[in-house]
Amino acid sequence: MHAPSEPALAALQSQMAAALLAVTPEAQQLPPELFAGAHPGAVGLRVHRNTLLGAISNALRMSFSAVDRLVGEEFFDRMAVEYARAMPPRVPQLDEYGSGFAAYIERFPGTENLPYLAELAAFDWQVAALGRLCHASEGGAVLELEGHVRLTFATPLRTHRAAYPVGQLRAAILAEDLETLRAVDLTPGEYRYALWRSDQGVNVRAVSVVSARFLDAALSGADGTAALAAAGEVEQSAAEVVATLAKEILPAGFVRVETIAPQSV
Repeated sequence: MHAPSEPALAALQSQMAAALLAVTPEAQQLPPELFAGAHPGAVGLRVHRNTLLGAISNALRMSFSAVDRLVGEEFFDRMAVEYARAMPPRVPQLDEYGSGFAAYIERFPGTENLPYLAELAAFDWQVAALGRLCHASEGGAVLELEGHVRLTFATPLRTHRAAYPVGQLRAAILAEDLETLRAVDLTPGEYRYALWRSDQGVNVRAVSVVSARFLDAALSGADGTAALAAAGEVEQSAAEVVATLAKEILPAGFVRVETIAPQSV
């Protein structure tokens, strides 16, 4: 017997992958000329289908832990399976699978009373993605400000923008703190967060729009003057901007503050 050619093997693999993720019995069938036997080829795939979908659900559960806790295992599995069928994995590393999950579940049937669910999923993904990165003590953005002050930021460091208080929601859900969860104000608004990786894991800090603009500018390569100008685009006086940054940025665990000696002329 001759080994199948590469194009034929690729076509067969594609058919098997489609059958594993198919919904209807008809689509779950395999070519009878290749899988002839006492039972249809689809019967033999059942165990592999359960294994595949279970692995995908568990991988997504690890990246979307707060969403999983909130909706429950059964409902989460249903969302995960539907997502896998609509957007199957393209790489073997399942820990990196799920970038489109938040958008997919935004209007998923049964989530009508959870308008913040997609936002929570997007925040979950940010935390999970950051957790997969290595913490480096050096290499982050560096800004020099007036007064001979140098700011060295942690790496990796990111900002996140949401329409709901997802940081507070996520913390309460994972802590199973029902009292705090019931007290969270779910009025849509503008919420900003700084997220950074340290040796202890991923850290989250709520920040104002002023601080978020400052950080976004710094992380995009702006110098100190440009970063302060970006923060000042919010309707605050220069003094108020500086006061906000001093309160939220300087004491934060994602920045090291140093006084540098002025250069001699």
